[in-house]
This record gives sequence, C-alpha cells and structure tokens, in this order.
Amino acid sequence: MQRTAGAWSPDTFAEDDPFLPEPLAGSRKAAEDTVLAAVAHGTRAMVVRPGLIWGPGDHGHMSMIYQSVAVVGAAAYIGNGLATYSHVHIDDVTRLFGLALARGRSGGLYHAVAGETPNRWIAERVAQDLGVKARSVTLEEAEQVWGPFGALIMAASSRIRAVAAHRELGWQPQHADMLTMIGDQRLRALASPSP
Repeated sequence: MQRTAGAWSPDTFAEDDPFLPEPLAGSRKAAEDTVLAAVAHGTRAMVVRPGLIWGPGDHGHMSMIYQSVAVVGAAAYIGNGLATYSHVHIDDVTRLFGLALARGRSGGLYHAVAGETPNRWIAERVAQDLGVKARSVTLEEAEQVWGPFGALIMAASSRIRAVAAHRELGWQPQHADMLTMIGDQRLRALASPSP
C-alpha cells in the first residue's frame, strides 16, 4: 500500500519484487515471514497474499462508496479519485488456496489479483446507480465519512501482479470486473442514512 492522497501510482509489484511495507502492515509482513521461515524446519508452508477481496459479504471499497452516499449525499472518492487497489473475487481466492495446497511449492508466495478499478470509477458507477452525484472529498472530509483508517485505505494505491500464481499454479481468475456488483440490493441499502 502506498499513501497517494487519492492519486494513481504507477508502481506494481509481483510476488518476488522487493518493496517497503506500509508501517501499518508491518505485523502482516512479519506473519508472512514467520510462515515462510517454517520451511527451514521441514514444514510445507506457503503464503497467499490477496488484493482487495470483493464479492458477497465484502466490506471493501464498493461498500464504502455506497456508505458515503448516506453520509454526504454523493458517491465520494478522495482527491482525483485515481487511487487504485488490485482486487480479486472471493471465489477466485478460494480456488487459489486450493491450487496452492495441491500444487504449491514449499516456501511459495502467491498473489491473488484479477483486476484493478480506481475509486473514482466505482464512485461514478455508484452515483449512476443511485441517481446522485459523484464528488471528491478532502482527506479531512474522508475521515468524517469513513473514519481515519477507512480514509487512509481509500486514499491509497496498492497494485500487485499474480505472476507466480499464474506461472506455478496455473491459476486463472474467473471474475475480473468488480463493477458487476453495482446495483446489488445489499450495497444499495448501505446508501440509506441510519435512523
């Protein structure tokens, strides 16, 4: 994750590419390192690192943008709205876990991503679905909409590629377009202000 204040980042990382972890993700990276270190002790261990997971029951960017309508009356995004997370459908993640268990190499690291959608694109489609406007909010306004952590997530870019997952496991995601969730009644309900 890169703190981009809502802007797009050209940086994208495959499984073996070096990167500096976001400080908030330090414990996650430490857990991955512990799992992979177990290989030296004879354990068949591997890590699956998914992007933003979407699908039934998700709590990701799509639901957060629907929720913004209840708070500010518009489908909100931060800055120019080009902050982008690589994403993956929950069904594709579960298939990748199955492939990793069946064919994965000990010590393997596999990214699970199928597509990317900038937040502004999501907001524009949510706005169209609900008949409201899409609009940019500042980081301060975003904290009022999503709280400090939610604002941080919505203002960041996190782009990864699943090179090893495709090459080593033959994983091919079946769901690449997160925008197919637009119009879901569960999501629409999030746009209504709480009583």
